[in-house]
Amino acid sequence: MKDLADLHYFFSIKVIQSPKGIWLLQRQYALNKLSKYGMTSCKPISIPLEQNEKLNANERDLVEDTTMYKHIVGSLIYMTITRLGLSYAIEVVSQFMQTPRKPHLDVVRHILRYIKHTL
Repeated sequence: MKDLADLHYFFSIKVIQSPKGIWLLQRQYALNKLSKYGMTSCKPISIPLEQNEKLNANERDLVEDTTMYKHIVGSLIYMTITRLGLSYAIEVVSQFMQTPRKPHLDVVRHILRYIKHTL
């Protein structure tokens, strides 16, 4: 075995080691995703999902670019490693990966606005 010194980054997760414990942060990853999806100048909000949000598999039009929707939701799933509060909201939107519709994309954007608030 070889000692490679302290760990600082691992799969876009910043690792901070101190005598009190180990901290895992994805701030830079979140900033990169907000920038990639054009949400850097959005208005932040304080809740990840509206309380009585009801999503239907057959409401309104399909999303034009389903690949983009899948990439965003995949990125959000990866963020649940350090942000457990996102788990339920992301579970709701990930149910519609096969045929995402415009209301589903609106909820995904809502989650991204929440992520901006938590930075």
